[in-house]
Amino acid sequence: MDERTLEALKASIANWERNAKVEKMEDAKLGVINCPLCNMFWLDDCKGCPVAKNTGTRLCAKTPYHDAEDELENGNIESFRKAALAEVEFLKSLLPEGERDGPSP
Repeated sequence: MDERTLEALKASIANWERNAKVEKMEDAKLGVINCPLCNMFWLDDCKGCPVAKNTGTRLCAKTPYHDAEDELENGNIESFRKAALAEVEFLKSLLPEGERDGPSP
């Protein structure tokens, strides 16, 4: 993984860590505009995105993202936070071996 992608992945993890702590649903930040990885790869149909490479799909299919999105729409903050934590863990699993224990930005 190149340095630029690694930094976007770390920033995406940080965004989801913040999402996992929101007090109000309107403070949650989801979607392409709030995802550094999407900002890099979405317009190119997710080609090169570490999420797409891992799942073999595009648009974050087969990840906890869609569970979080559903819970946000349903207004269930506790379930949203749980799904957000699952997304954090999923994204952290994509970090290169030596980066997995370090703090997110």
